[in-house]
Order: sequence, then C-alpha cells, then structure tokens
Amino acid sequence: MSIGIVGTGISGLHLALRLQQLGIHATLYTDRRPDEIRSGPPLNFVTRFDSTREREKALGLTTWASSAYDNSWMHMYIEGPGGLSLRGRLPKPASSVDFRIYLAALLEEYQRRGGIPVHRKIADREQLAELAGQHDLLVVAAGRGALMDTFPRDPARSPYLQAPRHLVGGLFHGVRAPEPSGMTMHMVPGIGEVHAPTYHSFEGRVTVVLVEAVPDGPFTAVTGRDYRDEPDQFAEDILDLITTHVPSLRPRVEVGEFALTRPVDMLQGAVVPMVRRGWARLDDGTCALAIGDAWITNDPLTAQGANLGSALAFQLADALTAHTGPYDEWFCRTASERMWATARPVVDWTNMFIGAPPPQMGTLLGAAAADQRVADRFIANLDHPAVMWDSISSPEHTDVFIAGARSGRSGT
Repeated sequence: MSIGIVGTGISGLHLALRLQQLGIHATLYTDRRPDEIRSGPPLNFVTRFDSTREREKALGLTTWASSAYDNSWMHMYIEGPGGLSLRGRLPKPASSVDFRIYLAALLEEYQRRGGIPVHRKIADREQLAELAGQHDLLVVAAGRGALMDTFPRDPARSPYLQAPRHLVGGLFHGVRAPEPSGMTMHMVPGIGEVHAPTYHSFEGRVTVVLVEAVPDGPFTAVTGRDYRDEPDQFAEDILDLITTHVPSLRPRVEVGEFALTRPVDMLQGAVVPMVRRGWARLDDGTCALAIGDAWITNDPLTAQGANLGSALAFQLADALTAHTGPYDEWFCRTASERMWATARPVVDWTNMFIGAPPPQMGTLLGAAAADQRVADRFIANLDHPAVMWDSISSPEHTDVFIAGARSGRSGT
C-alpha cells in the first residue's frame, strides 16, 4: 500500500507519522524544508489541547511534554459597560508552542524514521492527477493556493461568503502572563476579539497578541494596514488599540518593553470559514481525499483548527488500515462523511461564535462568571467539541449544561 500526502501541516504530518507506525508507506510532498518552515513568518498561533497531546504521545513525540510549554488556564473577558470576566482551569494543560518549531521538528522526525519527503510544489489539478497515479490514494492536506479549486465549496456547510474577521497578530515581549498563567481572550462586542496567550517561541516564553476585527469596525485600523516594513509602528498601534478598547489587558503590558520579538514574527490576513467537498475525481479518473485545511477552514476564534486536523488524521489512518478494497470514489466518499461526523461540531460551534451571539451564550458566560463550577466545566469543553456544541446549541441545552455543572453531574 502506498499513500501520497500533499502538505506538511499538522494533518499531513500526523497522518504520515501514524501511517509509518502502522506499517503503511506514506510519501510526503512539501514545498518547504524544515529550515524554511522555521525561518518563515507564522501562519497561525496554535494551542494544542490534551487530546492532541495524547495523540502526540501515541506517536512517540515527547519534545513538548515538559510543563514549561503548558497553559492550564483560560481567562475570558467581555469588555465594555456591563462586561464580565471568568477563568477556568483545563483538567489537563494545553500546550502553546510556535508552530514553525513544531512542524519543522515533525518533518524531521518523519525523515528520522525513514520517510523521504519529496520537495516539490504541487500547484494544480493536473499535477495532483500525476501524483495520484503513483499511489493507491492521494491525500491533500495543503489548504492554500490553486489546489483548493480541486475541492469546491460545499454551500450547505459553508454559511460565509466573505471573511467575518480580519486578522493581524504577532509575538511580543513586554506582556506579563495572566494570573494564573495561561491563555486570555478579550471580546469587544460588535468590534472583535483580542487573544493574548502565553507562548513558547524561538526566544523562549513570549506572548501572542492576535486581533480579530469585525470588518469596517475600529479594529480594522490595525488589520487594514501593511506593517511589514514598520514593526515598531505595529507595536505602537497595537498598544493604542489595547489601551482604548481592551482595558483588562492593558495592565499586563510594560510600555517600555512592549515590542515584536522579531520583524518576521507577525501575520496578517483574513479567513473565510469554509467546508469544501472532501474528495475529488481527478482528470485521469482517480480520486483524491482532502483533510485539514484543504477540506475545512476554521476561523481561529475557538482554537480548534489544528486540534481537529490531528483528530481527523488519526481517524483517516484507522480507516486506511481497516479498509481491504480499493481506495476508490466509494472509499473517499465514505471516509469523508465519517470524518464529517467528527468535524461538524467544530464547524457549527465556530460559526456560532463568530456570528451574532445567541442569547444562550450570554446566559452561559454570565453563569460561568458567577460560578467556578460552571466556568471550569465550560473551559474543559474546549477539548471536547461535540460536548461543547451540545451545551450551546440551544437555550434548553445550555440550561441543562449549567444545571449539571452546578450539581456536579457528569456530561452536559
């Protein structure tokens, strides 16, 4: 059996490493070598929850097992008049490591275990068909560029046609960790969000500041400007934004020390949340299967993209191992629909959070701010998307969840 994997994000790398463990030959196709991944700008700021860390343990990846990389607490704030705050402790800590460090190390581990990556840019459907002819199945895990034309948007599962948030962020010195140390999310109703988790990067422990701006709102003053040649101005404008709109974050910032760690440590862009069709029939009649960002693009608001990508990689590896027939259109359709059952709660939850908040969210956040038992149960569900979605999917479900948390009952 031979599986080709296009893309070396977390989905592609976890799939390749898992297949290696299971004795299935997997060839990775990548347009970046490890040192090129490390030296480039960040593409995201990922927090890996315990379920993903358990999969890493199963893969024999122990580099980031140390508590030095842990984030055990989530702090949430709603800014403005009538605002509130809450904090909850994760039952097992998450890990926040610069994904450039992480992905480069995983690619090197794939090589150390005998894998030979093919350094090649795969840019279009014709090249995909060429690769598909060399393998029993081609899996596409690269979520950028012209390859996405191969997997058309699924309108029934993709309510957004434009990006509901514009993003800009970077790694900063001069921001103290919250007490207790962990991740923070600051929501400014009608304007956007500011995330400020502690993070491990090339210069050690730093802080991410990621701004998510509602289009045409006040935050677009920073998301709409090109700062590539103005890192100092970027830090100054971010500080002004925090001072004006995010008062709960401002006391953590040391003005004389607040600065980007390096000019390259900055990202800017926009995400259109989207589910594409999970498989494609190529021009030669073979099929390709999409996972990760090639299939589902989530806004980072709920910090689920990479964790979902890892979960789906393991699920697909199990399906590939168990299947005894050809990896044909039937297999691709069936595997994609089974993975959708795992992915759907993440998609529905993220789409709800990024839209106009439903009334049950105010009820839940208010209850969590007033009762630590509710806060802890709510934050624990960051690592359990299906349970999270069930708990917020309707006012009735939210009431049941709150009552269960207050009484100490398990589940939702």
